[in-house]
Amino acid sequence: MSAKPLRYTVAALAATAFVAVVSPFSPASAQSPVSCEAGGHAHPDSRRAPGCVSATVRLDRLPAKGESATLTITLRSQLAIDAARLQVRLPSHLRLDTAGTSISAPRPVGLDQVAEETFALSTEGRTVTLEVTALGAGPAQIQADVVDTADPSRARSAHGSTEFTVGERPGGSRAGVGGNDSPAVDAGAVRPTPNGTAAAVPTAQTASVSAAGQICATGQFTYADNTGTWRVGRNISVAVLGRTTSSATTQTYATGLTSATDGRYSVCFTSPVTTMYSVSVRFTSASSVWQVTDNRGAIAYTVTTSAKTNVASGTNPAFGVTSPPSTHMRGWHAYDTLNLLWAIRSSGTGCWTARETSNCTKLTLHWQPGSTDGTYFNNNLPYGQRYVALMDGDPNSEHLVLHEAGHAFMDLLYAGWWPVFDCPDPHYLHKRSGASCGWTEGFANAIAGHAKGDGLFVFPGGETVDLMNTTPFDPSQPVSRTNPENGDWVELRVAGALIDLWRKTDGGPAGTFDNMRRYGSTTFREWFNDDRPLTGLDVSATARNLVYTHTIDYRDTTTPPPPGGVTNGGFESGTANWTITGGVVGNWTTYPAHQGSWYAWMGGNGTNNTDTLSQQITIPAGTSTLGYHLRVVTEETGSTVYDTVKVQVVDGSTTTTLSTWSNVNAGTSYVYRTANLSQWQGKTVTLKFVSVEDYSLRTDFLIDTIGIATS
Repeated sequence: MSAKPLRYTVAALAATAFVAVVSPFSPASAQSPVSCEAGGHAHPDSRRAPGCVSATVRLDRLPAKGESATLTITLRSQLAIDAARLQVRLPSHLRLDTAGTSISAPRPVGLDQVAEETFALSTEGRTVTLEVTALGAGPAQIQADVVDTADPSRARSAHGSTEFTVGERPGGSRAGVGGNDSPAVDAGAVRPTPNGTAAAVPTAQTASVSAAGQICATGQFTYADNTGTWRVGRNISVAVLGRTTSSATTQTYATGLTSATDGRYSVCFTSPVTTMYSVSVRFTSASSVWQVTDNRGAIAYTVTTSAKTNVASGTNPAFGVTSPPSTHMRGWHAYDTLNLLWAIRSSGTGCWTARETSNCTKLTLHWQPGSTDGTYFNNNLPYGQRYVALMDGDPNSEHLVLHEAGHAFMDLLYAGWWPVFDCPDPHYLHKRSGASCGWTEGFANAIAGHAKGDGLFVFPGGETVDLMNTTPFDPSQPVSRTNPENGDWVELRVAGALIDLWRKTDGGPAGTFDNMRRYGSTTFREWFNDDRPLTGLDVSATARNLVYTHTIDYRDTTTPPPPGGVTNGGFESGTANWTITGGVVGNWTTYPAHQGSWYAWMGGNGTNNTDTLSQQITIPAGTSTLGYHLRVVTEETGSTVYDTVKVQVVDGSTTTTLSTWSNVNAGTSYVYRTANLSQWQGKTVTLKFVSVEDYSLRTDFLIDTIGIATS
């Protein structure tokens, strides 16, 4: 064994990547444990927790313009809800008649209208019947959302919808809203609410004023969220289209992006003629680094303004404030939300990570009106083709979009490698799940809580979970989102620890992202104890105590043995004073040393092999204790001993084994081990470490900071 392979670098791991689908966590009731029958998943990759409530939306006919239809909303529940709130949402070109019912008259919300009612929902369910009249032609979506107002968890809420296109004439309506290209809606003099700023995405051309011979199209893009609040659309791709004559074909004359601060744009081109016959602007939900497409993943959403005619060169045609239609609004909301992740990526390049400087791998979201395909990140596809699948109402939660995008971002940092998938189905952010699950889901939670700046997770139904909860689990109370279990197998605890490290120790997440780009960590424990220090991130008592406030105990309660009795016991002088076989002493970066940078690495071959490490020492008089730090990493599984390292004392022709450690003792950090040497006091003996591996599956025995304490 002359050299050690870099087993835990991302490059080495990518070749044998374990492929798994990473799904979102699922909240459970804070009031009492909920166990409902699974209704089946719309997609085999979805691992959402089964809900207790369902909502279906049906029309008895598809009304054309001027016609009416009966709308039936059927609610089912496997538990009694004292105060369930039903919201019925539909576009403005449909009229909802609530007269004679207990449902409120519709109120404007963005480009939609919403009617609602609060009532007791029993296990017998409820059926709501209303009349809908089509006032105009075009795509339409009718949605029904029901939620427990006292506990708006995902298990106690539901979303249902139906989509159709209103025809101009009787018989002309059809199911579905088909197509991703829509005419722009004139949002008029809306006052968008600032939704933060984002780092600018590289763009082909943007300008603020027109020069002689140029035409600069100007305006602003906005969208409304589910509350009806108008937001600015940032870093959205803009193309200026035009025709030189009435018979000419439409061409793209310039491209750019809306502003990363206020959604405005000014995109210019040199006019090929004195007066353009027509000029229009098209917005696309696809940039060079991220995109939102339909569920096929092939078509992004586009919005095109009405054309302005007879546009003279040297002018700035103003296209005002435009927005997408209500049926596509949530897709644009999801697109804009990714600006929050883009702003914290800390890559130093125009791509998501420092791995790329051009031809960036895109982060892709699949969403379409009425979609039941979600919610998950699909990495069963080749690297670069993977995507996040969102259900119809998912974009209402920016936290949920960021969580799933956080999985995709981890995929980019790890270049397609993923830790072993050990998440139970379903898994909950406040319950123990798995060592890798706690890390991957906790990281995605942390991305959401940090990018939003609130340390929370908010679900589409309104349930809020505090990721920064530092109160230890109270075993006398049920496990819940306000009483989470302890430790690094709990997603919420890992998320809170990461956010606190970024806020209080690391000066932001850039160091974590750089570390992950270089090293693949299977668990949070491995990341903190083994990989984090490799790039200089703080693992001092201060950082460990901070993590401990989140009930994750990595505090170092051991005291390294004094250097007496063993020369070069920390290996910082290389092989000096040691007799070795197999090249077992070095300063590799694959694993961290316990102290300094040099250590002994025995085993690690995966074939029949024996390594030795020895030094002649004199045992002092009195009670003497050998101390050393040992870490075991293995590819073996189960409780059978296959590979061993023995700690021995050789006294003349007699060899005594003090301790034997094996693949069964594997862990993610160094453990302080001791052995009594008193029987050899006053003698000169040989201290010897011997590792033996069998014919397959490697085990690494890492040894550092060896010394003898005497009392």
